[in-house]
Amino acid sequence: MRAGNIFRYRAIILLYHRIARVEPDPWSLCVTPEHFAEHLEVVRRHSAVKLSQIQSRGTIFSRRSGCSVAVTFDDGYADNFYEAAPLLKRHAIPASFFIVTGHVGGAREFWWDELERLVFQSAPWTAPVKLTANGKSHSFQMDCESARKPVYFSLYDFLQPLTHEARLELLDDLLRCTNQTALVRPSHRAMTRDELSKLAGMDLFEIGAHTVTHPNLSAQTVATQQAELLGSKQLLDEIVGKPTVSFAYPYGGSDHYTQATVDAVRNAGFRYACTTAARYVKKSDSLLELPRFNITDMNGEEFERLLFH
Repeated sequence: MRAGNIFRYRAIILLYHRIARVEPDPWSLCVTPEHFAEHLEVVRRHSAVKLSQIQSRGTIFSRRSGCSVAVTFDDGYADNFYEAAPLLKRHAIPASFFIVTGHVGGAREFWWDELERLVFQSAPWTAPVKLTANGKSHSFQMDCESARKPVYFSLYDFLQPLTHEARLELLDDLLRCTNQTALVRPSHRAMTRDELSKLAGMDLFEIGAHTVTHPNLSAQTVATQQAELLGSKQLLDEIVGKPTVSFAYPYGGSDHYTQATVDAVRNAGFRYACTTAARYVKKSDSLLELPRFNITDMNGEEFERLLFH
């Protein structure tokens, strides 16, 4: 039996981040508009549904052959509004957008983007640098071009578990070390409040929460987790004008949230929550731990082969 037949009539949730051309792109977050349009042509041949249409322990059954497909976006980059939304409308495909509310119209980039600018767009650092947080230290040196990528990923791993405040403090230290200042590049900015409101006003689209500051929730106290969930929900309820019922866990792996997080998500009033577990939705899946396939830049043929064959 072909692999595609094994997964017939199952639901697939797709995870995108950006529809853009940006270099460097260390996490492969960007899909070009041309490739995204090819992906949507493939999705049209199946059954495109809203995330909120997932019922009965998570599995959707399509009346057509193939899979039911829900499209989602994480973070809330402005290109979601200017590049993704028009293509989705042209193909009549619904989507959910999970928003990091602390960056809506914000004065700083997402922290991983700011770190990318610090590492890849600064002059080589001839002296070793040492960062300290929560009793742990991280030393590194970037004295040649080939060191940039490993330095970026090592700094990412050090910064990711920290609180938002601690991470910003260390990023400010790095800005001073490299004689740079915080800024928001037009190519990396998040949506403004007005853009988000317009996106929410389009019938095809649903807006979901993605916390206030995009923390690693499993590394935070329960109180901090609750504040992140409720803070993002309250702002989105205000902007959108109706209750926000869907959520996506930042980073999304099983090591980035706990059962206490799932309980907090439920208690905050969310009905659906997405992880980054890369597989099809199963009947046994909880609606508060729905898996998604992370989609990177590939052409339509590669996309179809990856998911449907």
